[in-house]
Amino acid sequence: MTRPEPTMTTIGNEVPIRFSGGLVELVGTVLHDPATGLLVLDTGDGEPEEYLSISLDAYGISRTADDEVFVKDCDEGEGVAQSLIDAGLAEIVSEHSIGSFSARAVRLRILPKQEG
Repeated sequence: MTRPEPTMTTIGNEVPIRFSGGLVELVGTVLHDPATGLLVLDTGDGEPEEYLSISLDAYGISRTADDEVFVKDCDEGEGVAQSLIDAGLAEIVSEHSIGSFSARAVRLRILPKQEG
């Protein structure tokens, strides 16, 4: 069975996203595909996009709604969830400890785009 190509929707422009606890910050367009839970940052510099979301299916944890994504919030991913919250793009639904080192992952709800 083949997976459909993601249908990405812009949910934020010129959004600063912090990585590695704030040691690295990239600014760009945040894109979301509700069908797959894919969330990416496109910095527009010609480099590949930064994938912000992860899958927790291997841990038996799945999205329960199309507006949910999972974000790793440790190591290089530390700061990503808070950046999305600070930008008004998401809110925390729940937190999960995953893997043998109990790494932190966050279930976020993507907020409806504000008009105006």
